[in-house]
Amino acid sequence: MLSVARDLARAGRAVVVVLHDLSLAAAYADRICVLARGAVRADGDPHEVLTAELLGEVYQHPVRVVDVDGALVVVPVREEASCDALLS
Repeated sequence: MLSVARDLARAGRAVVVVLHDLSLAAAYADRICVLARGAVRADGDPHEVLTAELLGEVYQHPVRVVDVDGALVVVPVREEASCDALLS
């Protein structure tokens, strides 16, 4: 479906897609708008908008944004629990 939407956009049509999968959005979007609490926090090219700093602030959880051969992958940072913490 996103390939069809991208083709329509390239043909000059207006296309708006709402996604929560940021890696998927980055793979298909020419432009991304990040919203937080009803306000636009960032709008532009995925490589400019999808930063660990901005997304960590918006989602209130640390993330990593990794560039894999030009494709952005957004992953949450996991906090490893120590064995001592699990046993106490």
